[in-house]
Amino acid sequence: MLFRRSLAYLVAFSATATAVFPAPHSSHHGSGGSGPFPATYLTDPSLPRHTIYIPESPELPPWVSLPVLVWAEGGCGNNGTSFEPFLTNIASYGFIVLALGPPNGTGYIFQDAMDDAVTWVQERAGKLGRYENVDSSRIAAAGQSCGGLLAYTQRHNDAVSFLGIFNSGLLGNTTDAQENLPKGMIIEEPSVIHEVKKPVFWWLGGSEDVAQSAGTADYHNLTRVPKWIGNYPVGHSGTYQEPDGGEFGVAAVNWLRWVLKGDKQASKFFRSGGAERAGWVETESWGLERLDLYSEQDID
Repeated sequence: MLFRRSLAYLVAFSATATAVFPAPHSSHHGSGGSGPFPATYLTDPSLPRHTIYIPESPELPPWVSLPVLVWAEGGCGNNGTSFEPFLTNIASYGFIVLALGPPNGTGYIFQDAMDDAVTWVQERAGKLGRYENVDSSRIAAAGQSCGGLLAYTQRHNDAVSFLGIFNSGLLGNTTDAQENLPKGMIIEEPSVIHEVKKPVFWWLGGSEDVAQSAGTADYHNLTRVPKWIGNYPVGHSGTYQEPDGGEFGVAAVNWLRWVLKGDKQASKFFRSGGAERAGWVETESWGLERLDLYSEQDID
């Protein structure tokens, strides 16, 4: 019964709309994010299976670098706009987000699309034009629910330095999983957590989150690697659809500003009680002081 409950979170956000490919535009939620660089999403013919969130102005000051987040949707859905408020807000703080799935796409999408996004951004970062400010030396992979399982697959990708697991955790290759999950989904045993050698952060939704048990077990089973876990008690769906992604959006921005931009102020969210003051509970961490070695340049 527990597994069948957990299985529900893998398919909770499956896309159902017809695929379209709009021109670049500001978020239809009325905001380009709360950061200093109003953001939008767009598509690129050279990356047709993804939605790209990026600061709206194509001409950023040369001192603004755009580290990379590769994002997998809940339900392993092939819809790159299903987390639009959350991802737009991240981009507005000076990031490029490569979300799996085209805008309003349908069906499912899996690990190969995460691999493709990393390869694509490595080839285009720093070149004149739209991606001139992109810094492909700083990449994080993350995902929600089923997308979190896809993020785990990047543990062996040397180009990816950090993993973010949102409302997710390893379940194992059981008979139920084989019969009920989308064909093509990689189903890994919880023991693969021991293969992870890069820092991991988990964001869970408390006791009403069907992924809480699996995500918490992953946290405790990961050893000798910097890690953090917290629960914001709103259940499995988080706050992603609230303006700018709500509290999950705040936490994600602080995570990325710290680990990808070296922002010591943002690190206080995880090291000095900021998360707890914001309502996160059951927080734990290990080895966070080591993260300062990953990036030593503060944001101005």
